[in-house]
Amino acid sequence: MRLALSTRCLGLLLLSASPAFAASCPAGQTQVCLGGCICVPDPDGVIGPAQQRVGEVAATSLEGWILRSRASALSQGTAPIPPAIRQMLLPYYPTDVLDNVRYRVGDADDMAAARTMLQNPDIKAVTLVDVIVFRNEALAQDAALWAHELFHVQQYRQWGSLEFARRYTRDYDAVESPAYRQQFDVARELRQQAQRPAH
Repeated sequence: MRLALSTRCLGLLLLSASPAFAASCPAGQTQVCLGGCICVPDPDGVIGPAQQRVGEVAATSLEGWILRSRASALSQGTAPIPPAIRQMLLPYYPTDVLDNVRYRVGDADDMAAARTMLQNPDIKAVTLVDVIVFRNEALAQDAALWAHELFHVQQYRQWGSLEFARRYTRDYDAVESPAYRQQFDVARELRQQAQRPAH
């Protein structure tokens, strides 16, 4: 999904903190990120709380955008997971996840997160809570990509939409890495299954 945030959201993220890096700053300094991250003196402890407030505004804005985009995708029409994909992913996901997720191909709403993200050619799909928007029909038939996006559906279920947005704005790699790992593992296992001789 990798929400390569648009310039609309970028302004909100200029001072967001990465917890892993912040732990490596010396006492009396705070991490500031603007493309890259550095430690800067903060003897009065002003920057850290300001970063937290900016991070919360960014997360709240991202959550709102995700929820509005989800509603827009639903209003444009969605479908349940394709039966063949569902069958392939039964060993990896609970049936309630597979039964409740919806998807569509493309997004006609110019202001929607999915349409904005899918303008990046590296983005193949975007998960909006329990609605997955794929770039094209061929990608909507990719079981490994579904595995990645369904991992995000589970994250939304576990964390809720606001916490998902918080974690994504704070450290998107921590959100994306396990989904990519799941995608890789499922792709490998499906390839192995396809190579086994039929009995």
